[in-house]
Amino acid sequence: MQKEILEKRPDADIRVYAVWFSMLESDSRPAWPRDALTDPRVTHLWDEKRVLGRWYAQDLKLKMWSGSLKTWTDALWDAYLLYDPGTRWTSGPKPLVGWGTTIMESREELRANLESLLRESTKKDSEH
Repeated sequence: MQKEILEKRPDADIRVYAVWFSMLESDSRPAWPRDALTDPRVTHLWDEKRVLGRWYAQDLKLKMWSGSLKTWTDALWDAYLLYDPGTRWTSGPKPLVGWGTTIMESREELRANLESLLRESTKKDSEH
């Protein structure tokens, strides 16, 4: 995401919230890859209890297979969620423009959805 999207669009008015929590042994807070997303538009958050991941799994009605854990999990993880610039949190963020998992497997979809959203935003700005 850093090289493929953020660095290629340094002028894009976007916000990225990277929410980290431990799903695998290597995901512990001390092992958290703080240098993975260094763009100033990225805000990093740590969710020890997986509250957000569980909320999204419930909201999206997901139950995800965690292959390396060999179990089902009730938390959405290793995913992206994309929202329109006008989205506000009330009872939850709506509407969801796109989402995918894993991030690496769905990165082309993320790029396409983001580019479309940025084009629409630019078009709306030029109409006003």
